Amino acid sequence: MQSDTQLSTGVPPQPSAGQPPQLSSGVRPKRRRDRVLVGVNIAIGVILAYLVLFPLGMLVYSSLKDSELKLPFQVPGFTLDNFTQIFSSTRLFEVALNSLIFVVGTVVLALVISVSLAYLFERTDIPGRRFLAPSTLAPMAVPATVMAVAWVLAANPANGPIALAVERLFGYSINIYSLPGMILVAGIFGVPGMYIMLAPTFARLNIEFEEAAATSGAGWLTRTRKVVLPLTMPGISAASMLLVVIALEEFAIPAILGMPHQIFVFSSQVQAALQPPSGMADYGQASAYGILLVLLSLVMIAVYRRQTRESHRFQVVGGKGYRATPVRLGRWRVPIVTLVTLYVLVAIVVPILTIVWTSLTPFLQPIGLDGLGSLSLANYSAIFTNPSLTHALVNTLLISLFTATLTAGLALWLALASTRGGRFGRALFDLSFLVFAIPSVVLGVAVLFLYLYLPIPVYGTVWIIVIALTTRYIPRGSRMIETALLQLDNGLEEVGRVSGASNATVMRRVVFPLVAPTVSRTWLWVFANALGELPITLLLSSSDNRTVVVMLWDMIGESANYPEASALAVLLLALSAVSVWWVNRRGFQQHT
Repeated sequence: MQSDTQLSTGVPPQPSAGQPPQLSSGVRPKRRRDRVLVGVNIAIGVILAYLVLFPLGMLVYSSLKDSELKLPFQVPGFTLDNFTQIFSSTRLFEVALNSLIFVVGTVVLALVISVSLAYLFERTDIPGRRFLAPSTLAPMAVPATVMAVAWVLAANPANGPIALAVERLFGYSINIYSLPGMILVAGIFGVPGMYIMLAPTFARLNIEFEEAAATSGAGWLTRTRKVVLPLTMPGISAASMLLVVIALEEFAIPAILGMPHQIFVFSSQVQAALQPPSGMADYGQASAYGILLVLLSLVMIAVYRRQTRESHRFQVVGGKGYRATPVRLGRWRVPIVTLVTLYVLVAIVVPILTIVWTSLTPFLQPIGLDGLGSLSLANYSAIFTNPSLTHALVNTLLISLFTATLTAGLALWLALASTRGGRFGRALFDLSFLVFAIPSVVLGVAVLFLYLYLPIPVYGTVWIIVIALTTRYIPRGSRMIETALLQLDNGLEEVGRVSGASNATVMRRVVFPLVAPTVSRTWLWVFANALGELPITLLLSSSDNRTVVVMLWDMIGESANYPEASALAVLLLALSAVSVWWVNRRGFQQHT
């Protein structure tokens, strides 16, 4: 027993000779928690290295091999011949020029449309906003492959309704199989993503700045040019840089619209080197082109991150006195709403209706009353009785389900490491950002080489596609979940710990339920995007793991059977549209 002196003075008892000093309560559990945290961070680092660094390293390894007609690891020694051949050929200049024109044209077109729509929907009293705003986001539910096919059917000069209407009204013939055609479709496809990024910027802009300019006698055009655009420029610049990266890696649209007339950009050139019509793949040159594409993307990602870091200098929203009064369009309301409605019809509705119409016809024919008698469900019967479709549909669903589940789990793990794992956890989170700079077609090449080399039996199965898609979507998913975790008040967790709950209990009873809606939405977002992913599935596909989107590609490229291809595209569109609708529905429920 302790002595009275010890109790009265409060001096802790000293250990007897030969006895180890006793740790105060909480020290050992804290050390145990630290060891667990370090172990978790190390495990995350190993997984990231396996998913990101190993494939990228294999791509660099392959680019330094003279592996024409051979796999990289079957060739001894290293060489720079692949890069020498690329830089000494006129092909590089042609591909680089096409890529530059395609990327700049896509970004400019998408930027003009999305900035205009964001300003109109978020800053003005334009009528019909509740219908028009969701309609402009409709391409989010359309896979890029389906969008390209829809525009081929809608704007081909033979019987495309858009091409025929333009020729009759303006006397101008449209060639959708051209660089301008690629820019048009890719620009429209990029509008929803840019609009989502820009809409909050315009919505939060304090109208008092415009009112001050108006009081000084500035007109609407002057106010927009000298007040609105400069204040929103950081957001516009960041969105533009991100769209540059997306346009650089875009494959389906340039491949379907450009390759028939031998118009190649970097992404389609990589795929053409791996799967040429002659069947003689050039693995070394494809890898070298892939390295160049990664370097270009890294530059754009660096510019994007710099823009987002400096955006705080342009914050214009304060809590006191802020009000968002809409700008009145006055006599311009009717012309502007007519113009926006025309955009929705021409850019979105007509191409989708054309692909549905073609799926019901026995052969390609223009939309009209004369063709109503020939409409039938024969094309749908043909694809649903095709045994390969059932196999492809099962593969597609399995790949999407497993990819969404693995991505959501790993993204939650990585987001927790970022917000609660200290500097090392944050460094791992930043490391995953490297995947943004790896275009999907290049990632497919890297994963292909890696699993042809490693003695892991996943090549030719659905699992190699699951691994590649999980790698592709982890950075996006982890950032979605990290945002939700950062919004949680740390006091909620502290209350649980003060009440005697362990860290595991706090996570299970407090953190996970609060972040569950975002994890669920991330899962649905990944599922919807995995359904229509073409470049990765195309490069990694075989007879056993073909997906619906690969079947669609084969129907267009090999047999040019557009009626049956349209029926398959409508099926893929329906699956994607339901998934995107469910994502938006869950997002709405989360905020209500």
